[in-house]
Amino acid sequence: MHVRLAHAGWAILLSLMATGLTFASTSPAMASEPLEIEREEFELVWERTEAPIARGVSQRSWLWGPEPRTTGMTERYLDSPGEQRTVQYFDKGRMEVNDPGADPEDPWFVTSGLLTRELISGEIQMGDDAFLDTGDGAGIHVAGDHQTPFPQYRHLDEVVDNGNPDRTGEQADKVLTPDGLDPGAAPPDDPQAEFANYVTYHGPDGFDVGYNIPDAFWSYLNAPGTVFDGSGNMVTADPLFSWIFVMGYPISDPFWAEVPVGGTVQWVLIQPFERRVLTYTPENSPEWQVEMGNIGQHYRDWRSRYFPDPVSGGDPEFFGLFNDAVWRYANNFSVDEIWESAGTVDDFIPGSAVYARNEFKPNVFRQTYWSPGHDGLYLHGYDIRDGQDNLQDMVVYSPPLRVMDSQWQSQEIWTESTAISLTQPPETRPILFDMHAQQIIGTEAGTFNTWKIVASDFSNPKLAHDLGEEFWFEPEIGVVQWVWDDYSSYLVGSSVLEE
Repeated sequence: MHVRLAHAGWAILLSLMATGLTFASTSPAMASEPLEIEREEFELVWERTEAPIARGVSQRSWLWGPEPRTTGMTERYLDSPGEQRTVQYFDKGRMEVNDPGADPEDPWFVTSGLLTRELISGEIQMGDDAFLDTGDGAGIHVAGDHQTPFPQYRHLDEVVDNGNPDRTGEQADKVLTPDGLDPGAAPPDDPQAEFANYVTYHGPDGFDVGYNIPDAFWSYLNAPGTVFDGSGNMVTADPLFSWIFVMGYPISDPFWAEVPVGGTVQWVLIQPFERRVLTYTPENSPEWQVEMGNIGQHYRDWRSRYFPDPVSGGDPEFFGLFNDAVWRYANNFSVDEIWESAGTVDDFIPGSAVYARNEFKPNVFRQTYWSPGHDGLYLHGYDIRDGQDNLQDMVVYSPPLRVMDSQWQSQEIWTESTAISLTQPPETRPILFDMHAQQIIGTEAGTFNTWKIVASDFSNPKLAHDLGEEFWFEPEIGVVQWVWDDYSSYLVGSSVLEE
């Protein structure tokens, strides 16, 4: 369902102009073309707290942001129906529908992503217990001025998920430095840094953990405020929002860090929660002392580094990317290999369509993902599935591998790429596809004027591109023959030839 901001779209923009309020949009859309909130359930969550701000009724900071940062999109999530879920990004977070068949009246029908954990760990969650390992947390600033080198999300790995004793009434006194926690540092003795509440819950390692929340944050999380009740009325809610829904549980005690703010190094108190991060800057004016970072923006930018938008501008059929096409190959295993086009999919690279191809090999089923650019063909990654179509592994190439050029010419094509996976540590290396002169190849399917391409591979076979050490490609037909280790295969028939 595509719902333009019925109550909070153009009417809100007009109201903003009328009240003189302005904001700096971080959306790629122009101000005259606001992005849509693409599910009614997302819009209701947004309107409740954001409509009073947009209409000038409340002078507080945004909980989500003035408008969506992206369109609605499909992300792969292995434990959702069809292994997909609908998400939409805002400056402050991500809204999700993990089970579209659940009761939409349930307060948890829409959830907010656990973005903090992923940014700190560097593991992109693809299911309840499935993670793509990027190798390190995000090098994006948590607090302070843009491009601040410390602290970044990756620096918080040592302080999270450790559990702490109840220190209610004591002062937050931990200090994080680039060298780790410094027990000898002397942070501010600030009354708002006194611990006001102790929260316990069942932690990710299977046992109960507890964390302290200081007065500055506890007061913010429990403050009343004006909300839009969905019936056209502005009413007071106490508290303004469910902090568990918005923030998730704390994943560490707060800690102080010296951070440049407005070009001046200041003490900032930082506490990461599962979904978002809170900061307290005593030197700020009272209404801006407690702030919520733009974690939705941070996460989307970070994840997009591993799932960049596919290249475009090329003719898919030139590279053999036909809809509903089938290829059959004979091999030295005496078991035919069948390839079939699976059309375009939009969950491998969320928000973008790439071409999928099913490859039924003698001992494995792979689904590979491609995009045709004006300068050649790109491989984005692949899935490995078992006989029941259950995902065994997912490999993503970042950036995608440029496999061949769109012109008939001999050349070496290098891509410095990192392969990330559900089962293996990441591996980074230059990959070569060396395009040789044209060669005539004859198989049972006919005679073909091909490009011969000699490829290097990843040393880890579970991350290898598996296109063959040598393969021969005929434009507008596809792969005609290839050799890989002791395996060789050649084309014996295709629906493309029959047409």
